Amino acid sequence: MLQHLTRTVDWYRQLTALGQSSGLADDEVDRDRLRQSSIAAVQFAFEFSSAAASVLGSSAGSASAETADSSDDAARMARTAARMSARVSALQSRVKELDSEIATARSRARDSLTARRGQVQASLDLALEVQKTVVQLQQFAARSTSAGAGGASLATQIADLQRTVPETRLAGTPSRGAASRTGTTDTGAAATAPTSSSTTPVSSTVAIRPTSAGLIPLAGEWLALRSTRRQVEDAIKTTDHLSDGLDSLRRAVGRQVGTLVRTSMADTLSTNLGAQATAQRQTETATTQFRKLSAVLVPLSEQDITMDDARGTLAALSTTFSEQSLSVARNIAFRAAVLALCIALVLIISEFWRRATFKYLHDTRRRRQFLLLRRVAVAIALLVILFLGFVSEIGSLATYVGFLTAGIAVALQNVILAVVAYFFLIGRYGVRLGDRITLAGVTGRVVEIGLIRLYVMELSGPELQPTGRIVVLSNAVLFKPEALFKQVPGAEYVWHSVTLTLAPATDVHAVQERLQAAAESVYATYKDTIEAQHAAVQRLVDFETTSPEPRVDVRYTETGFEFTVRYPVLPDRAAANDQLMAKTVRDAVAGESQVAMNSPQDSAST
Repeated sequence: MLQHLTRTVDWYRQLTALGQSSGLADDEVDRDRLRQSSIAAVQFAFEFSSAAASVLGSSAGSASAETADSSDDAARMARTAARMSARVSALQSRVKELDSEIATARSRARDSLTARRGQVQASLDLALEVQKTVVQLQQFAARSTSAGAGGASLATQIADLQRTVPETRLAGTPSRGAASRTGTTDTGAAATAPTSSSTTPVSSTVAIRPTSAGLIPLAGEWLALRSTRRQVEDAIKTTDHLSDGLDSLRRAVGRQVGTLVRTSMADTLSTNLGAQATAQRQTETATTQFRKLSAVLVPLSEQDITMDDARGTLAALSTTFSEQSLSVARNIAFRAAVLALCIALVLIISEFWRRATFKYLHDTRRRRQFLLLRRVAVAIALLVILFLGFVSEIGSLATYVGFLTAGIAVALQNVILAVVAYFFLIGRYGVRLGDRITLAGVTGRVVEIGLIRLYVMELSGPELQPTGRIVVLSNAVLFKPEALFKQVPGAEYVWHSVTLTLAPATDVHAVQERLQAAAESVYATYKDTIEAQHAAVQRLVDFETTSPEPRVDVRYTETGFEFTVRYPVLPDRAAANDQLMAKTVRDAVAGESQVAMNSPQDSAST
């Protein structure tokens, strides 16, 4: 009986822990139903235990009395306590009598009565102290006896175990109607098994939230459902094991009741008066025993019914969790398939993009640009797909992402500017590989245009020869106040000039015509090459440009007339052209009085 009671308490605590788990946190109905069923089952178990302890105590009454009387110390203490209680009562009565006599006595007898009262009071004080000591010894002995492992009575052990489950006292006496709402029990018969409980459908305990769009939350939800289902299945196994033990107890008590009923029926068939009197006494005894055994059997049957109800609720919960787990698993499989399909679609589009780029773009520079743009677009698309596929609750991340984006924008502002400048550099009028540019004080040919950096081979000297150094510039330098000087693609010629100053008496018109003719005669030696480069420039731009030809400009100064001859030259033949142009110009004004003449120098380049 104690073993069954202990298992029932452990089963109740297991169901209590299950009701407090996160899997049942959202379902108040099923949680309250399990709680009520488990509390009722424990209450019926304690009721059965108390009845069984009463039966066992009455059957072993003589042995218990003999055991109690065999304790000499306890009996001696009890007799001493009784004697001291009687003595204290007698002395207190005597004190009251003396107080009454003193109140009505004359003055001569009052002194004698007062002295006698003092003696009685002293005896009363001593008797009270002795009584107090005896009571303390009795209480200590009683506590020691109840605390002993083998000395505690059955009722004491049941009471101690019931104190560990305070919910049974707070809930009150279990309702008989509530216990039998799922089955019926014939208490008049010996032991009839309760009918199978019919539980109502259990509502969904864990609803799949529509915001759980990511694979990670769905996987966590699936694991939580499996864990809760495992706890429910463990509770079902414990319930079945406890029900088996309860059925064994019911069968044992039922056999005793059946034996008692058969014996009583057999005794009533006798016709002898003495035998009938004896049978009457036995029947009365059997009736008393049957009443006690019925008090044991009824709580067992009611506990069985209540546990069947709890098992039905647990079975329905197990089915619900199994269905929800399967539904979440299907949702995970579907979302994983959609994620894989989206990734495959992006990769297919990327492959078509690559093939179309190689098929329709023959310019190497444009092809590299489109392939780079393809890699960036594919990477961004894959990141977005993976983020949306694995993470949910995007709205709750808006604030965090906003602060994160602002921090990244501040920390990587130069990098962002460099990336933006890259698209300006690769535009129609941007920089190409091999172009000669002047940027941030550096003149050179473009070697590589990266997403963040620009690589330039440095040129120096009047002939713009390579220095053997590669200058690495950030693309962000394009947004600085310094200008970008770029040679027009296809045009390698530059403008040089020769300046000479003649006396104020010079015939300006005649000298200008002679200088123009001299410059055109020198320019005619390489005119075809420069005109071909100019035609290439004209095809690149959308407006008409002036054909490059020598030109003579005149302006008046304090020292005389200043003539400036500007002419285009090729960089690789600039020195020879400059020498020839200077000699021809000097010969053209040989008869004029020269004030000064400057050597050929660079002017604004085209």
